Amino acid sequence: MSLVLLAFMFVYGAVRSALWARGQWRFHRMRGDLPRVEARRPAPAHLGDALEQLLGHGHAGRVRLVASARQVATVLIVDPDVAFGCVRDFRFRLALADAWSAASAWLQAYDALPEPEQRRLEAYGYTAREFGERRAELGRAVRRCVRAPALEPFAVPDVEAVQRLLLALIGDIEGCERALLASAPEHPYRAVG
Repeated sequence: MSLVLLAFMFVYGAVRSALWARGQWRFHRMRGDLPRVEARRPAPAHLGDALEQLLGHGHAGRVRLVASARQVATVLIVDPDVAFGCVRDFRFRLALADAWSAASAWLQAYDALPEPEQRRLEAYGYTAREFGERRAELGRAVRRCVRAPALEPFAVPDVEAVQRLLLALIGDIEGCERALLASAPEHPYRAVG
């Protein structure tokens, strides 16, 4: 082996090690800023079984989406390739797949609501239209990820866009939960019009 190649391998290894250590230090400093899951609040007594189940699915989906968002944020912090403008960490692919299945499961639970319950939720101020559009956008990112070769790098701006998308999906589910938790029980003497 030539000395030039040996020197190049040494410099490459030193740079990768320094970037890895930098990422670990940044993660240690920034781990408190990663997304967190709020505790599940009890459902109001006036919600029917279907909306109460949707509230439970919402919390479960939000937990999984927050875990995926944390994983993507962690990859953006610790992956040594971020300094070169790309991400190769396999955890990004795993987080994306889990986020897709969590978003799909929540949307299926919403679509399984009976029509009167969906209208009731709309009266409380929530529709799943934006969530469906964002889920479709996430689906396109998942397809790009699945079709990519094993060690194919993903551009940092694309990974950051996925991170923002996951945070928006979390916000949509939180909006549904807020609408359900803030809903007022129907007055028994109110005239039905």
